[in-house]
Amino acid sequence: MLAAKSDFIGLEGVTHLATGGEPPLLKAHREAFDSYAHDKARGHPGYYAHWAVAEEVRGQLAAMMSLAADDIALVGSASTGINSVLSSIDWRAGDNVVSAALEYASGRYAFARLESLGVETRLVAPTGYETDIGKLIDACDQHTRIVYVSQVSYLTGQALDIAALSGARRERGIALLVDVSHALGVIPVDGRLADFMVCAGYKWLLGTQTGILTWNRAAWPDFNPLNIGWSSAAPGPTPASYQLKQSAGRAEAGNPNHLDAYLLRTSLDYLANIGIERIAAHARTLGGALRHDLIKLGLTVTTPEAPQARAGNICFTHPGADRLMQLAAEDNILIWADSGRVRLSVHAFVTPADIARLLEKLPGYLASVG
Repeated sequence: MLAAKSDFIGLEGVTHLATGGEPPLLKAHREAFDSYAHDKARGHPGYYAHWAVAEEVRGQLAAMMSLAADDIALVGSASTGINSVLSSIDWRAGDNVVSAALEYASGRYAFARLESLGVETRLVAPTGYETDIGKLIDACDQHTRIVYVSQVSYLTGQALDIAALSGARRERGIALLVDVSHALGVIPVDGRLADFMVCAGYKWLLGTQTGILTWNRAAWPDFNPLNIGWSSAAPGPTPASYQLKQSAGRAEAGNPNHLDAYLLRTSLDYLANIGIERIAAHARTLGGALRHDLIKLGLTVTTPEAPQARAGNICFTHPGADRLMQLAAEDNILIWADSGRVRLSVHAFVTPADIARLLEKLPGYLASVG
């Protein structure tokens, strides 16, 4: 265990393996809220204090992802970030986009909306339960404008080799958009490998429902999203003219979610004090042992065996997944299930005793479900 359960709200007597869906908040977040509320009551000075906190958070994220603070935007959600990136591309009939068939719906749906512009969506089928980098690369051609993948799959727990994908498509002038919602906060993420990254702040970063968008300005200087507001631009010489910010802030049409920023600042400090490399080693070691025992129970595990091919999510298929989740919850064991799949998430606060408790109870749940 790297993080004390006593640091979190609501973990007393609870085995929490549901970070991939909703993690617990820190008790220190109460102080963060009080700080936000105090600043909000200060009027004009407090308003600018909000912006100072947001800038601090951009710096924390930049350090975590090997980027510059000006490469970071705080947006409404990861989905907002995806749409901002796609809106910045000058689409032409005959273009195509490439992704994986197992990708998260936000990207798949956003691509499908492009069909009215004559843009083809190419979804690469998995090999078994795994997305193959080679097949993604092979699906690209001279008309491919962007590739979208998750560094870690929400569905199977597979971690992709983003470096290999990045090198193969960069030489062909294809943009790369990576969703790091299930990677950032639990394993290392290198923002320099992609042109754009998006992240949901309420998962492995232990924050709340804010979104993060990175724009690798050095690698991909052309980013002109259609969404615009007073915050994303400076006024021009006439009322209808403007100049987009030179930073990723051009994707922030209005105020960032300032309360979310105060909370995220606290989470990022907490994670940094532990160290992402230590968290990754913990998650992969404990997750590997969990994966092994799930296979011994005869379950169909979709998460790869190799440590570098997974992060914190260990997943298996089961037709009674929802019922398994309900039975576990009755014993204060929190897991995540949907669409015939169970996801077990190992973060810094999960202990070997938590895993042992689940494995002690799971055979009974399986027998009950049938």
